[in-house]
Amino acid sequence: MRTVELFCVVFWCLCAAAWASTSRQPCQSPSMTSGILSVTSTGGHDIAMGDFSYDSTTKKLRFVENESHSNKTSHMDVLIHFEEGVLFEIDSKNESCKKETLKYRRHPMELPSDATHESETYLGSPSKSEQGLRVRSWNGKLPDLHANYTMLTTSCGCLTVSCCYHSEKTDLTFSFMNVETEVDDAQVFVPPAYCDGVALDDAPDDHSFFDLFHD
Repeated sequence: MRTVELFCVVFWCLCAAAWASTSRQPCQSPSMTSGILSVTSTGGHDIAMGDFSYDSTTKKLRFVENESHSNKTSHMDVLIHFEEGVLFEIDSKNESCKKETLKYRRHPMELPSDATHESETYLGSPSKSEQGLRVRSWNGKLPDLHANYTMLTTSCGCLTVSCCYHSEKTDLTFSFMNVETEVDDAQVFVPPAYCDGVALDDAPDDHSFFDLFHD
């Protein structure tokens, strides 16, 4: 038990030291993250909720909407290769695939390198063990999308907690829950075989990840 307590003390001391030296420099996401992503619009209206997997090294994201949460006739299943600028819309039931160009490659899974640090605060209680979460607040602009954002990341580990996105077209809040620093199956980042040979559709010049979510 004392060994565990000592580890916790050392861990938090290291976190504090890391924070003191890099508090205003945008941090980097872990190489792999997975969990639940919830998307809401202004007023708290639910847009989508589902499982996400993100590889920050190769810049690949898979998001599969939870069918039981959605009352829509179809659910979203998308695979995005950000570096290649390609988005796959996958229909596993019908084994069909749509492939689109992603013109703008910013997304809420990763803190932009030009983000501005605003503050550090606690969510919950810092005085009770395992009931407080220290987070950093960042903001910035996305000029090409005529948008701005505010992001919360954990002070240790740089896990995204939430992202508020505001543009001329929409206001969205992305909330991340049950986040793990691993992905169970890396095959989620590989397009299904029935996507092979599918023609690449062009998209509007400002087509982005955020356009997937419409209120």
